[in-house]
Amino acid sequence: MARVTIAQPKLILLFHTLSKAFSCFALICVSACAQSYVRPLARTAETHLPLPTRIIVYNFVIDASDVAEYQGIMRQQPSIRNPIERQRILADKAANVLAGNLVHGLRQLGFTVEWFNRSTAPSDGDLIIEGRFLSVDEGSPLRRFIIGFGSGASKMASQVQVFHGSRRQRILEFITQVDSGKMPGTVATAPVGAAAPVAVSVGMAAGGVVSTGLQADVSTVSLMAASSADQALRYLSEFFARQGWIDAAKIKKSRIGS
Repeated sequence: MARVTIAQPKLILLFHTLSKAFSCFALICVSACAQSYVRPLARTAETHLPLPTRIIVYNFVIDASDVAEYQGIMRQQPSIRNPIERQRILADKAANVLAGNLVHGLRQLGFTVEWFNRSTAPSDGDLIIEGRFLSVDEGSPLRRFIIGFGSGASKMASQVQVFHGSRRQRILEFITQVDSGKMPGTVATAPVGAAAPVAVSVGMAAGGVVSTGLQADVSTVSLMAASSADQALRYLSEFFARQGWIDAAKIKKSRIGS
């Protein structure tokens, strides 16, 4: 009887290689092709408000059920089997990276900044920054790679509110939006009859996120949260300069969307 040998380990190795390649491709898309912008909602007409003695950043509210993780066929098998637990971990990561980057960036602007949970009451001279995530979607790297044009895009939206003093006078409110973009995929860019490549070999340096100096796990959610914090800091720097709290040289221009 003829012996049939199935190269199962090789198939598994190939699948893992493809999974890692598409994971890297997803990070490349988010970091290189992502569009992040601010959508203003409200701003006080007052100028030259008192300089805050301290800025308090509260943990951003996020509901794990609002987190949509990537479920594509090319994803690596998660070590955590419980999908609800994975959503909770992603939610915590998004909240921690966004708030952590905000705190770091505000300190770079010269403010005294504290990161608290919401049980800590503010004082009269405090500026309070808080917010909530409206959506967190890892998207589908495979659909982005093959189709493009916004298909399978990673998206994140967060609402930010800024209050002044213990009476919580609202002085600023805006939304940050991150979208992995609408670049064409391989189907749109490849010549007629050309096959999609079997694997993509890419490399990334895992360092600080969005040049803040903070160390974080490099993932789609982390990169989007850091990008959200970057746009928030830019918009806040413009507002702070208008109030006379920082020098105009420290302004970093934000991208305003509709």
